[in-house]
Amino acid sequence: MAVRKHKLPKISSRSSLAALFMTGFIAPGFAAPLEPLREPKVFASENGVLDLVMEARARPVLDIAGLQGWVYAVCRRTNKYQGGCFANAETVSDYGGVRLAVQPGDVMNIRLINRLPGILDAEHATGPHAYLSSNPTNLHTHGMVVEPRTATFSRPSFGDNVFVSLFNPFNGFVGMNGLLAGSRQDMHGASTAVMFVDYSIDIPRNHPLGSFFFHPHVHGLALNQISMGMSGIITVGRASDYAQGNKDNAAFSEANVRHLVLKDMQILKNKVGLSQQDPGFCDGEAAPSQGACPGVGDFEGGEWRYTINGQTYPRINVTSPEGEIWRITNSSGNVTYNLQMDDGDGKVLLTQLLAVDGVTIDLPEDAPPETVLKLAGGRFKLRPCPNTTSERGARPACVSEMTLMPSARAEIWVSNRDRRGNVTSGGGEFVLRQKKVQMGSGDTWPAVDLASVTFSQSERPRHADRNLKIIGEALKGFNSTGIFRKQVPDVAAAPLPAGCRALPPGHRRRIFFGVAKPDDPGSFGLGYEEIDQNGAVVAAQDVKQFDPMSPFVCLPLADGQKPATETWELVNLATENHNFHIHQTKFYQLSETGSMPGRKGAAVMHDNLPLPVATPKIDVDAQGGACTMAQWHNGECPSNPVLVGIPFPKIGDFVYHCHILEHEDGGMMARIRVVAAPR
Repeated sequence: MAVRKHKLPKISSRSSLAALFMTGFIAPGFAAPLEPLREPKVFASENGVLDLVMEARARPVLDIAGLQGWVYAVCRRTNKYQGGCFANAETVSDYGGVRLAVQPGDVMNIRLINRLPGILDAEHATGPHAYLSSNPTNLHTHGMVVEPRTATFSRPSFGDNVFVSLFNPFNGFVGMNGLLAGSRQDMHGASTAVMFVDYSIDIPRNHPLGSFFFHPHVHGLALNQISMGMSGIITVGRASDYAQGNKDNAAFSEANVRHLVLKDMQILKNKVGLSQQDPGFCDGEAAPSQGACPGVGDFEGGEWRYTINGQTYPRINVTSPEGEIWRITNSSGNVTYNLQMDDGDGKVLLTQLLAVDGVTIDLPEDAPPETVLKLAGGRFKLRPCPNTTSERGARPACVSEMTLMPSARAEIWVSNRDRRGNVTSGGGEFVLRQKKVQMGSGDTWPAVDLASVTFSQSERPRHADRNLKIIGEALKGFNSTGIFRKQVPDVAAAPLPAGCRALPPGHRRRIFFGVAKPDDPGSFGLGYEEIDQNGAVVAAQDVKQFDPMSPFVCLPLADGQKPATETWELVNLATENHNFHIHQTKFYQLSETGSMPGRKGAAVMHDNLPLPVATPKIDVDAQGGACTMAQWHNGECPSNPVLVGIPFPKIGDFVYHCHILEHEDGGMMARIRVVAAPR
């Protein structure tokens, strides 16, 4: 698909964004002393509660004088005044974001305040959606299996509900009672708040342990707000809850756990952040530089910064003999990362894969390599872990490269290794690299060096000299007490709404990723079919852009208010890459027959999955770079479906979409509703 160019923002001297201009410049690839990588600041729950205020606001970022991004200023409720957080040492507003550390069974109470400036370069803030220029926002806890609750009189707070728009009344379009006359909010959803909104998110006691992610999710602005810096991470439990040394089962030390948040920002030559990111900002073929790439064409004189925890090309020192666990989050709005560590002399560092998208993996000893590749969704270059033995019947999996599409997470064990891949002590120098990524016929993401990695492990490890033992949680959720099998709490039987029904036995859903208007390659959308046990289509909806008022899918829980599980086929009609993400649950990849590949007991859970591109036999350039559903059916547009099994453990309204946010904002999203079972 052709690269879609975006208009540069027109900013006047009277603009509320005039303060974004600056006079200094730091050239890409600059030589400067490397700072040690800092951990994100932590807000941990206390006595089962995490009680916070978050202000979405503009502030200086990236140590470039005058440049402003948008961040969350976070404080505990005890450090707030009526209008927000006190500006003191207890309030954190780092560009790299904070970490919210919680435990299963906790509740997160968050008051979100919108102090954002207006936005001038938002592609979708036009016509009836001009109100988006006032920069409404909200909050989504990505990957967490929690309720998308709507506020009620008895509990006037929201759960993980993305159909909320929080406005700053000083930016226009709203009064204190909501949207002004003549404005329409049909692009996003029904709930409007002004100045602040309260969230109260209950974390189930059987919630998976691992790494998650929070960010704004207003449709039409998700890319803009994330590209300017608005995101952070959430951890449920501790790595020591599921990681142990192979020698003596000692719990892995939390002191040796790092959190790496990958974040990028495009900066124009006048030092204004470009919130409507342009994939053509840099030369995708240029040699990598440290932490940035220079703008080209219309963007000459600017730079595209790539950071870890808000730092440009930091130094990571690995000193513990036991190595380190790295929890990596791709918090970019658009960019896919293809990560590798090498020494510049042909040696690629192997790491042990521990968890995917917040859930530790289950790989039995007899799982063949092709099964492991299938379960992992093709996101990792897997290699045998040298000199290891299976632990508790589980097979360690090592990776030399990983592909993380926007919002994906991975947890790895990092330790120095020799050229044969064996764990060793001593020193070593590597570079953590973002390799060039080609998104099918679509965007090209440039190669960038992200961090310097130095090993100085002078002693032999006492606990982990080959690999870590992992207590896999991918299958635990399907145990009798697991979140994907146990009765959903506090749900009573109720009659089904009109048009809502369970899939008949043998039926599955098919979701198409394409464009709604052949003459508009930016009209991203989703199509839908229900197919019966014989593969016949029994219901269909052509590719259309997001309609928040019309759910594509409605289903009840299973009998007894237990989670329902469905099989979905995911079909990419486009010649550029998309990925699949769904809220409030996880999913697992299936074989072509609709069963879990390999032996029972193998599982990798996802909330983000890359989809292969279509390989049309016809020219599709004139129809937006994507095939139609009819062309896929008649064989003119081969594209292999990806089969996934999806358990639905939460009731309410939520969404599924492509998490390349240019695509989501453009319409590649649909609403889904899960309701109580009638018995």
